[in-house]
Amino acid sequence: MKSRTREETLTYLVFLVPAIAAFTLFFVIPFIQSVYLSFTDAYGYNQTQNWIGFANYREALTNPNVLRSLRITLQYTAFVAVLANVVALALALLLDDSARCKKTLRAIFFLPNLMSMIIVAFVFVFLYGGVYRSFLTQWNIPERLAVSWLGNEKIALYSMGIAATWQCAGYYMLIYIAGLQSISPDLVEAAQIDGASSLGVILKIKLPLLSPVIVMNIILLITSGLKTFDFPMAMTSGGPAGATTTIALLIYNTGFRSNRTGYATAQSVILFLIVCAVTTALYVLQSRKEKADAQ
Repeated sequence: MKSRTREETLTYLVFLVPAIAAFTLFFVIPFIQSVYLSFTDAYGYNQTQNWIGFANYREALTNPNVLRSLRITLQYTAFVAVLANVVALALALLLDDSARCKKTLRAIFFLPNLMSMIIVAFVFVFLYGGVYRSFLTQWNIPERLAVSWLGNEKIALYSMGIAATWQCAGYYMLIYIAGLQSISPDLVEAAQIDGASSLGVILKIKLPLLSPVIVMNIILLITSGLKTFDFPMAMTSGGPAGATTTIALLIYNTGFRSNRTGYATAQSVILFLIVCAVTTALYVLQSRKEKADAQ
């Protein structure tokens, strides 16, 4: 028995060591190096780096531009997390069982997720620009009534969020469909026999049982939204007047345009801690809810 246990342990190690080595090489070591850089005055390709302690963090946490970018990022993340979840859940409920051509429709709604975010961004720039202007001209709508989707500070962020929702909703729809298919048909049938309407089945049976899936999708959308870079970079370059400058885009500008590598790395560490804090809080809340429901 002991020899068999040793053989099994060695087998597990053979499979684990390459993964652990790759994780250490491509994540742990770069992360440690980044944390170290955040405490230095590293500048571009300059080989000289001086230890400056928490100076970069103090500057980041008191810089109005950084704080504004964090607010914009949280605002964008909340908008996309809510809208994408609602759209994905609605599509999943519509295409769960009874819809005709459901496999074809699922594939159609999932297709945008296969496209690069940069391509989707350029498509929506074209839609918000040339196509929208052609529509106004075609219907003789006065120019004064036109909306500048990406040029208006108040709606540019939400216009970008609509593009992000179109791109990712199909992916989360499939996750919801998988969750719906795990629900026992007997529960639905029993509720229908008791006189529950279709809406009642959704509200009383499906949504409560989907709560872990909903939380998981919220966590995925929040972590993705907090790190968003492609859409603001391609659609607005952070404009107008910085209204769509997310923290990831600000980090890019700080590190690669201003060449303040140490300061940009400190901003990255702050973003990393925010993502960890938000996801941990959501996970803890869901765990407590599950324990309370079990009792």
